[in-house]
This record gives sequence, structure tokens and C-alpha cells, in this order.
Amino acid sequence: MKIFRLLTASLVLFSAMVAAGVFVFALVVTFAVSAFRGIEISAWNLVIAQIARWYLLFVGVYVIHNVLPIAVAHGRTRREFLAATAGFTVVVAAAMALLAWLGFVVEGGLYALMDWRADEHGSLAGIFLMFLVWCGVGAFIAAAFDRFGAGGLLSVPIGLVLVVTTGVLIPGSGELPFIRTIPAVLGTGWYAVSLLAWLVALAGTWAIARDMPIRARAA
Repeated sequence: MKIFRLLTASLVLFSAMVAAGVFVFALVVTFAVSAFRGIEISAWNLVIAQIARWYLLFVGVYVIHNVLPIAVAHGRTRREFLAATAGFTVVVAAAMALLAWLGFVVEGGLYALMDWRADEHGSLAGIFLMFLVWCGVGAFIAAAFDRFGAGGLLSVPIGLVLVVTTGVLIPGSGELPFIRTIPAVLGTGWYAVSLLAWLVALAGTWAIARDMPIRARAA
């Protein structure tokens, strides 16, 4: 429980500060561009759909690669830490999704005031699931590389398959030409698919890291 509180208190607050800074920067860029041409896209949607997911992936990597060894060195068990990590991924994904949604509300108001065009964006649930899966996959890939070294490369295509499911829920996150008809077939079933992808990432992280040797790193 203490690990969960520490992870949440430090990384969620830091992530919120990053999100706020990026949002302000996106607005500044938007107003700067508007001086030369009409605004036809949502800068914040571009951040959420293309950039924020990579940040959440990095958070997952950081927790396993950087924080896990420290926790073990201070007497915490791997299993205790991994259980806390699972809960943390939910909290950080939810917090970032709420901030993303708040950003869309503020940006939408400004776009309406300035008579600019706003892009369609994903639902709050879709954004949450995208962040959740990307964070979980980051943890999975970090565990694979930390335990198997170069062999961790085998985790990358698995992670790619897991994260690609979330793109269907988020407009602007990238086209998948070879499965364009699948979203219409599954409909809201993609939410369940994304949740399953997160569970698979967690299971993979648990299987790899629960008895993973911790290597001392040179200062």
C-alpha cells in the first residue's frame, strides 16, 4: 500500500504538471499559427492521440526499470511492488484521461469563441483505455529488457499488437488500412478488447518480473 501511495503521489502529480505545461504550449502554438492561416485541427487532440500515449509508455518503463530496483533494495518484495504497479497504472491513466478531457473542454470553448474548427476526439473511456494499455505495455517491455537483455526485443511486437487495439477508439491516432472494417464490426466491443490488452500486459509483466534478479547499476 505504501508503494502505491508513493508512486501515485509522485508520478501522478508530475504527470499533471507535464500535461498542464503541454496544454499551455499547444494553445500558444495554435494562436501563433492562427496569425498566418486558419485553424483546421485541434492541437490538443494531436497531443493526446499521438504524443501523450508515448509519455504513458515511458511512465510504465520508468516504474519497472527505475523504481522497482529501488523498492527491492529497500526491502519491498517484487510481488508487492507489481501489485502496487497494477493499481498505479489505473490511477495514472484515469488522472491523465480526466486532464485530457478537461483540455478538450477548455480548447473547445476557445475554438468556439474564435470560430475555429475543432477535430472530433475520442471518448473519455477510450482515452483512459489507451493510456492504460500504453502504460501497462511500457511496464511489460521494461521488464522483458531488464530480465532478458537483448532478448527483450521479442516483447516489442507483442506490445505493438496490444497497443494497436486502442487506436481504433481514438480519432487521429493513426490509420490501420488492413483492418478498417473491423471497428464497425466490433463497435463498443473494442473497449473490452483494450481492457483485455491491458490485462495481458499486466500478466506478462507479472510473469517476467515476479522473480526477476535485480542487477546493481553503476553510479
